[in-house]
Amino acid sequence: MKKILSQGFILIMILFSAKSMAQDLTSQKSDQSNDDIFVAVHIEADYPGGIYRFRDFVKTNFKIPKKAVRKKVKGEIPMQFVVEKDGSLSDIKVLKNLGFGLDEEALRVVQLSPKWKYASLNGKKVKSLKTFSIYIDTENEESKRIYFE
Repeated sequence: MKKILSQGFILIMILFSAKSMAQDLTSQKSDQSNDDIFVAVHIEADYPGGIYRFRDFVKTNFKIPKKAVRKKVKGEIPMQFVVEKDGSLSDIKVLKNLGFGLDEEALRVVQLSPKWKYASLNGKKVKSLKTFSIYIDTENEESKRIYFE
């Protein structure tokens, strides 16, 4: 009998803790500051034409520095930026340096990006944080040196 009561108590505790940990995006405060940046939103910020168009944009505009090709650099350039309420990009950062001028080139290209479609939460425009990675393999043939996963 004790075992059944103990298991029942544990089950009830798990259910209550799961309920208390869940977040409801619709219950966000309506008096959000203009400086709040959201990761979870109802409608994600998006590049005009979608993420594949953004990847095409990056690939088309990214110029791999000759010193990176000479050194046969291979690696990932993780980046993040904020999509503002007007769709412009700000706070563009390289999260891990790959070197050989690749990080500066990644920043340059993302700064060239046209405005994105803004994110929204509860029907209101909000700033949102986006992350993505550019993968470089200078040993590949020229058309395949930049790729995304």
